[in-house]
Amino acid sequence: MSKHMEFKLMQKEAQKVAASVPHKILVMSGKGGVGKTTVAVNLAFALAEEGYHVGILDADLHGPNAALMAGVEGIPAAAEDGKLVPVFATSKVSVLSISAFMKDRDTPIIWRGPRKAGAIQQFLGEGDWSHADVLVVDCPPGTGDEPLSVAQLIPDADGVVIVTTPQDVALLDSRKSINFVKQLNMPVLGVVENMAGFVCPHCGETVDLFKVGGGEKAAGEMSVAFLGRVPLTQAVVEAGDSGKPVVIAHPEDKAAEALMAVATKLASGWKGPKDVTSEKKTEQKDVGAETSSETAAQKAEANDPETKNASSNEIQYVAVATDGTSGLDAKVSGHFGRCTHYTLVETQGGKIVGHKVVENPFAASHEPGQVPAFVKELGAHVIISGGMGPRAVELFKQYGIQIGTGATGSVRAAVEQYWSRNLNPDGGCEESEHHHH
Repeated sequence: MSKHMEFKLMQKEAQKVAASVPHKILVMSGKGGVGKTTVAVNLAFALAEEGYHVGILDADLHGPNAALMAGVEGIPAAAEDGKLVPVFATSKVSVLSISAFMKDRDTPIIWRGPRKAGAIQQFLGEGDWSHADVLVVDCPPGTGDEPLSVAQLIPDADGVVIVTTPQDVALLDSRKSINFVKQLNMPVLGVVENMAGFVCPHCGETVDLFKVGGGEKAAGEMSVAFLGRVPLTQAVVEAGDSGKPVVIAHPEDKAAEALMAVATKLASGWKGPKDVTSEKKTEQKDVGAETSSETAAQKAEANDPETKNASSNEIQYVAVATDGTSGLDAKVSGHFGRCTHYTLVETQGGKIVGHKVVENPFAASHEPGQVPAFVKELGAHVIISGGMGPRAVELFKQYGIQIGTGATGSVRAAVEQYWSRNLNPDGGCEESEHHHH
């Protein structure tokens, strides 16, 4: 088969996969440095808050920052059944980025156009996006090869969001992006004016560092929608580096409110998620500690039983897989993924001080990494089940969650066994383990 024919087949497969995702949003900018990735990642998490399962495809190969901003930097992606499995930042948000395949985050991608186009095709065509209601594509800046490749691979996209900042040089480039999208006969969903004023963290006053209103003016002149302006706040800057998007970390922040409003506008005409497995505000939001914004390696070290042991007075949460709702008296399930419920046990100094029962929304089916992300959302430091395969053990540890397997009997007994160091920390045999990560 010729290389040209192979390329065409890959392109068709990528277009077929893209067509299977109900909604696709491309996020573009005319130039770098305007906060395009910040907007893309926060829109993804904001849509997840509305109940949608969202995939983030990081097509910015030279500046792959989506994984960092989503909190999964350092967690490698995997291949399962011939598919590239995105890394789950939460049970509803997954990320596929070139950074997940790089040994060193400082290594530059020195590729020519055809190889970059091939990589984007592979991420789309071989990526497992079957769980996604929405695909948010973080495109590289400008109007060159990569954004053109993305546009050609997703011709049925809902449309493109153009991110700009208010100063003239950014507006000039954003107008080029709008014309670029129009020439490709793709809808322009609208313009987001980012960094529209700096909000002082001390007095709350807004200072127009880069002017204000330019994005709205440009949108009007180009006859496209204006989606809103997002101020520059201390919270949005810190959230970008911490790996917990501002719409999650500080939903009360002015930037977070603006980004949530943009997401609401984008989804206003949609019918809703195809498979909402849990309510928008699930009960686990009130349970457990806040998810750490540290790297996966730091989390794992901080939660290591050698570092945090039963004698510590720090509160720790243990998620125990069960098939019942009788709390501490429920029997431990042999399957961490297929269990119907989790008993989330609050412990202090190795003693049980509280618990609650949470339904497992992925009991029927789930993608690899979805359950570890869900357990992380519960605030759990430890997962206990009857057994677990090596791939699942690896995933839980990458999320900073310790493992206890070989547990039998009641939840209460299993937690006591864990703190007595009588459970296997490295997993054990589980039926069909490769299907239940």
